[in-house]
This record gives sequence, structure tokens and C-alpha cells, in this order.
Amino acid sequence: MKHKHLLKEVAPTIPSDLVSVAEAAEISGMTCPTVWKKIRSGQLRAWGVRRCYRISLSELLAPVVIRGESCG
Repeated sequence: MKHKHLLKEVAPTIPSDLVSVAEAAEISGMTCPTVWKKIRSGQLRAWGVRRCYRISLSELLAPVVIRGESCG
């Protein structure tokens, strides 16, 4: 493969705890359209191409901050 070295450079930056959009919605209690909206707005990072995206479970379950206090 001509660009094999590029994959090696990118691979370490991809989290190992990825879940699908549907799984992320189920785990978080959101709907799939809400998860997609958060991805498009930049509130939630996703890795993939076209409509085959994966979301980091640790990022999805990161502690929520409410009124300056950490919950979780």
C-alpha cells in the first residue's frame, strides 16, 4: 500500500473504546438524531466516514459539569 505510513501516524490518535451512533444514543439516553446533531455541532467528536461514525465511550461518558460542580 502506497500510503501505509499515513495510517500508522493516524492510528494512535483514534480511541480504542469506540461505539456506534446507535449504541451511543442508547447508552447516553439520547436519540440518534440528537447524537448526530452533537457530532455536527462539534459537541461530540466522532471518527469515521460518511454515515459510519464511531464515538469514544469515555468521551461520551465524561463527567458533566452543572453550575460549576462535577457530576460523575
